[in-house]
Amino acid sequence: MRYLTFVIPCLFSIAMNAAIAEPIVVLTYGARDNGTVEDATSSHPFRMDPDYSEMHEVAQDETLGHIMNDYYGGSGMNMKFVEMAIVQMNRHAFVRDNPNFLYAKKTIRLPSLNQIKALVTGTKLENSSSEGSSGRTNEIYFFGG
Repeated sequence: MRYLTFVIPCLFSIAMNAAIAEPIVVLTYGARDNGTVEDATSSHPFRMDPDYSEMHEVAQDETLGHIMNDYYGGSGMNMKFVEMAIVQMNRHAFVRDNPNFLYAKKTIRLPSLNQIKALVTGTKLENSSSEGSSGRTNEIYFFGG
């Protein structure tokens, strides 16, 4: 839990001690709760086993955000990378690869941490095919510097 304390000197004090620089705002943070944030993420199945993955059947009116929150929420993983990996690995479940348009009743594969790393870095995992159902490679490319 963090505590925020503001210290604002009065105008009289500033006028009297013009030569002494006084703080306008001082931020004070309380002590951490003995790593409870880390404890919550360290027991997450996707963090405990980097090869852990799941299958999920998309329900009516369910969004990718709901699915990611249910399975990856609290894992500490970067959700943009998770989103890109899910779309790349399940092109059959999305309208034109758009993460905002997900077909209901489709079964999608939720990638493991190692699968997400492989997609981001462009490496192939052992005993894994990088070809999707459409024959395209499931790789994520980043351009720019």
